[in-house]
Amino acid sequence: MIYHLVDEPFSAYTGLAISSIVANIMRFDQNSIAVCPKADDTWGFPPERSLVIPRLSLLANGMGWRFAPSAIRGNIIRNIFKPATDRLKEGDIVWCHNWHYTAAGLERTIHAKGAKLVYHAHNSLAPFAKRTLFQSFTADAYIFNSEAMRQESARLLPYLKNTYTIYNGANESLFYPPPPGQGPNNPVPVVLYVGRLVAIKGVHVLIAAMKLLHERNIPAICKIVGSSHAGGPKSKRTPYIKSLHDNCPPNVQFEGFRSGNDIGNNYRAADILCCPSVWQEPFGNVNVEAMACGVPVVASRVGGIPEIAAEGGVLMVEPDSPTELADALERLILNKDLRAKMGAEGVASFQRRFTWAAIVKKQSELVAKLQGNEVMAQ
Repeated sequence: MIYHLVDEPFSAYTGLAISSIVANIMRFDQNSIAVCPKADDTWGFPPERSLVIPRLSLLANGMGWRFAPSAIRGNIIRNIFKPATDRLKEGDIVWCHNWHYTAAGLERTIHAKGAKLVYHAHNSLAPFAKRTLFQSFTADAYIFNSEAMRQESARLLPYLKNTYTIYNGANESLFYPPPPGQGPNNPVPVVLYVGRLVAIKGVHVLIAAMKLLHERNIPAICKIVGSSHAGGPKSKRTPYIKSLHDNCPPNVQFEGFRSGNDIGNNYRAADILCCPSVWQEPFGNVNVEAMACGVPVVASRVGGIPEIAAEGGVLMVEPDSPTELADALERLILNKDLRAKMGAEGVASFQRRFTWAAIVKKQSELVAKLQGNEVMAQ
């Protein structure tokens, strides 16, 4: 059995990226379950596919315990996770998604049971380069969702061994191209943004670029889909969101939060997807989702995004440059044939590299290696 530790609700609505990633893994791996603070039925799994430990919310939401001495912190973690670790058998896998303190606290218990620990980094480990946390435990495998992240960690944390790059994917039942001849038929091209409305995602850069396009009289509408959080009660109008609205030109529309099928429909109704991140985006799921829908992408050259773009479908720009972003968008807005060509390239690249069936196959090879059944190429 593989136990995926999720530090957020296992939900298509109130969960975040980790919830989605684990749900997609579970669609192809019947031996996987989610261990989480709460769960609902929005992913379509029966209750037995999740182990709900309500007290996990104390770890996910409470900050004070992190500053306790490591021995006390470890006792807290082991006590809270006891309903999961009591079930462990030899050969089981505990797959820890981003939850580094938990991995450190549970390692001895996991290995004492003859089980294996996988640490899956979905964010950069650079903040830990000058700390000893990752020296306090040894996972049997460390997974990074882009080679850029893996190489960064190799430079900053050279003591990590058994490291692997396994990309994220997109759900083909939600993200797929429209039927031939039924693509977007917008009066003017639609530029779509999907994601959280936070500064690192560069929404302000896209707003500035759309303002430039408006001044150039380039016909386009930008639709911004997202909120400060992944929907639900935690979403709020932050000072950053207020600044976006205050600087919004007339060719930008805010669409609010969307989930599931709604997001897929938003992609298929768009002419261009823009991912203007200004940080070292660990992977960039929205790029792959858009490619799966046949939508050409304009994205910042940061983090793992160049790896997504390696086989076409993505036009790259330097981050934090409204002028360069506006120029790239203008090029696609004015060239329908180029949009169609890039969209087709994106679909082909997605089908070769980013289906969840292919991703889970690679993860299964790693599991087999950990269990001594097969050798996996790094």
